[in-house]
Amino acid sequence: MSSKIMFSNLRAEMARENITIQDIAKVLNRSRETVSSKLSGKSVLNLDEAFKINDTFFPKSDLRTLFSELIVKNEKSA
Repeated sequence: MSSKIMFSNLRAEMARENITIQDIAKVLNRSRETVSSKLSGKSVLNLDEAFKINDTFFPKSDLRTLFSELIVKNEKSA
């Protein structure tokens, strides 16, 4: 079983900017547990949520870089 960390670029930026999962949960109007599940890949993080996180916390960062795993996953399913 793989222990790959999902959204590693996002998590690195969160650490640099002191953004917590709870901060993101508030913006998405979700529980901390739900957001944690989404960021760990256990449940689906949709593109609308990715855009909201990007626009709110990391407006100067490229969405494709922060959410590269999500972009690749969507391209494969298209």
